[in-house]
Amino acid sequence: MRRAASSGAVLLIIEGIVHEECADPRVCSLDVLMLAVSGGRERTARELGDLLHRTGFSLGRVVETASTMRIVEAVAV
Repeated sequence: MRRAASSGAVLLIIEGIVHEECADPRVCSLDVLMLAVSGGRERTARELGDLLHRTGFSLGRVVETASTMRIVEAVAV
């Protein structure tokens, strides 16, 4: 299998990650809109980690920002 990223490569994702315990209403509203328009959805960090794992990455850290977006660091394994 040919890989697009070599082992150790870092991927940064800017995403509205849904909190596990108390969801931000702005992110939940976007989630419903994404489902209705494109069939996509917002994910929790754990769900995003599972998705990354299936694509050859591991979830590094999730960095909070002043906005509703968070910075997700993923590392190619």
